[in-house]
Amino acid sequence: MERLPRHPLLKTAARGRAITRHLYNVYYDTPEFALRSDKVALRLRRDGAKWIQTLKTAGRVEGGLHLRQEHDTPVPAQLLNYHALAQSGASAVFNDAELRANLQAVFVTDFKRSTHNIEAASGTLVELCIDSGSVTAGTNTAPISEVELELKTGQPGDLLDFARQLLQQVPMRLEPMSKAERGYALAAHTRQAPSKSSPPLLHAGMSVTDAFKQVVSSCLAHLQANERGILQSEDDEYLHQARVALRRLRSAFSVFDRALPRAAFEVLLEELRWLGSYLGPARDWDVFATQSLPTLSTAFPRERGLHWLMETTAARRADADRGAREAVASVRYTTLLLDVVAALYRQPWTAFGDEAAANERARPLPEFAAAILTRHHRKVIKSGREHAELDTAALHAWRIQVKKLRYAADFLSSLYEQKATRAYDAALAGLQGLLGSLNDAATVERLCEGLRHDPQDASESEILGVARGWSSATARAYIERVPDAWKRFRQCEPFWKGE
Repeated sequence: MERLPRHPLLKTAARGRAITRHLYNVYYDTPEFALRSDKVALRLRRDGAKWIQTLKTAGRVEGGLHLRQEHDTPVPAQLLNYHALAQSGASAVFNDAELRANLQAVFVTDFKRSTHNIEAASGTLVELCIDSGSVTAGTNTAPISEVELELKTGQPGDLLDFARQLLQQVPMRLEPMSKAERGYALAAHTRQAPSKSSPPLLHAGMSVTDAFKQVVSSCLAHLQANERGILQSEDDEYLHQARVALRRLRSAFSVFDRALPRAAFEVLLEELRWLGSYLGPARDWDVFATQSLPTLSTAFPRERGLHWLMETTAARRADADRGAREAVASVRYTTLLLDVVAALYRQPWTAFGDEAAANERARPLPEFAAAILTRHHRKVIKSGREHAELDTAALHAWRIQVKKLRYAADFLSSLYEQKATRAYDAALAGLQGLLGSLNDAATVERLCEGLRHDPQDASESEILGVARGWSSATARAYIERVPDAWKRFRQCEPFWKGE
């Protein structure tokens, strides 16, 4: 905070003098948080001797960038202007006298703001605000220590480039939650739980490019929603969900590769692989420590080497988890998020002059979606025809095909009636889960193989042999269930065929 105002970049790009103000904001809602349910935020801000009523309507977050509409109305004191609220049409609360009467102060943000006008690039003006203070709800308080960049005129890509340059000397982290969202969390006494994925909202009138952007944005939101938990919580579910989000994000580039050539994203994909190289091993050791090892301990409680395996696993897991946390906390990670969002705005794929890809982007989205789903469905069918004869490597390759189909179906499912997708998704999920369990068993084998040089005596070597034999037996049990899961999947009619 102290270094940032003296950053050479600010001095070079600043236009005019910085202005420092004390901002006191009171946020209003009903006791049941009806406005939040309508995705509306209402506040009264005291700025010097003036009061301003601000209404923020539903928007979206893309990689830490908040895009929303704001409506400001001057008011004479800390009094709501109900007429202006009713005219906004933002929420039914404002049109109902009884509901309006229930509006009350829910939380307060109180902070000092230093505002700098920045010319981030020729023709691009950015308002940079350095905020320091607190958000308070009742007796609960949390600090505010953030930099807010707001695009006034020009290109979003220039703003992102400017933020990227700031990061190199003043490490920061993108904050997906607004001050209002943090205030509501304090008021409701809630802690952020591990966040699961949800299908992106697409519609038939969208272009293929816009659908891709929506899919990538949903993956970024899923990843960011679990960041804080990775950094601050011992719950390994945050890491699991972050890894799923990363896999979904990487799959998005694969699903849309015929319309948006992967060559346009080589640097990004390499950085995503870098992140995966930390999240993947950490998740593998989490699963081994919390799922595989307890089962093994129950089955073989008298094995003398068990204690050594537990201690060794705990140490390897701690190292891997620390690596994952350091990766997520790094400037490289934040830069990666900014670069993904920048790619969505700059659309580097248009520079490749790929006529076939351009034709794919020009197709109606439902037609493109059906072709993509058909292609991935056929790959799964082809790979699975001889599932009884597949070796471990072939089973793994088949699992990857199933996973890609599952992600593609999930990305595009909102284009179809939910009732039509339900049976197919359930059968596909069952098959993916079974193949995933087979992969977990193979992971036990791989991790134990990596430990084979560590044992100091025969009992320690023996427990590794027991674990590998147990994982092999577990895998055989799962393999016996594959034919039924495969049959259920084959019996499902692809939901996009009737479109």
